[in-house]
Amino acid sequence: MWYDDFVGITTKAMDQRVQEALYARGVTDAQIALYRLGYVDRKLPPLDYPPSFLSWCHRGEKLDDSIVLPLTNTLGDIRGFQFRHVEQTRKGYSDFMLEKGEAVLFGLGQAMPYIWAKRRILLVEGGFDLFPMQRYFPETTATLTAHILDSLVRILRRVGVKDMLLAYDNDKAGRSSAEEVKKHYGDKFRVASFCFPRETMASGQLTKDPSDLWETLGEVGFSEFLRFYTKKHHLEIFDA
Repeated sequence: MWYDDFVGITTKAMDQRVQEALYARGVTDAQIALYRLGYVDRKLPPLDYPPSFLSWCHRGEKLDDSIVLPLTNTLGDIRGFQFRHVEQTRKGYSDFMLEKGEAVLFGLGQAMPYIWAKRRILLVEGGFDLFPMQRYFPETTATLTAHILDSLVRILRRVGVKDMLLAYDNDKAGRSSAEEVKKHYGDKFRVASFCFPRETMASGQLTKDPSDLWETLGEVGFSEFLRFYTKKHHLEIFDA
């Protein structure tokens, strides 16, 4: 299929500049390989693309200097993509879904064995929030927004998930979304939320999510925060 070939080719297109940009955002080599991250810059690999994709990306012009994040279903099959600019100062992202109906998220396929084993899922908002959290909670999945798909909830109930941990942004929108999740799904899961501290970043802004906090504290500081927080709240942590 074109999307599998697209991932295979774009993973090989990643150069040292892109790798270093990922390292600076808390991504390891092991995670680059596990999530099959790739790179594209306008010129699409020569594949048999569907008209819907070509129209959506303007035949590649929309995908300038972009990191490719493959989105998966519970079986680990690629069912979509998120594209993020390499330069962190360029905000925004673009999502393309192959089909609608099933739960398709970033990291879902990779997390499923741990979700099964632990009967627990940890949800973050953005793709880059996943990486620092996944090293300690391998059942981490990025919902890409602060909204939980009903299709995901049905899957979690079917596999017997009991605990839902939320690592949403510590801002008004994130806190509101966490409260909505507790309101709507608190009768189905034990729902608990992380509260990330508001530390001052190099830019002068305050941290609000796992990605921000990792960039500010580094791996050691981030690990210390997680271990203190999880011990305080009696949460089992994966000892990476």
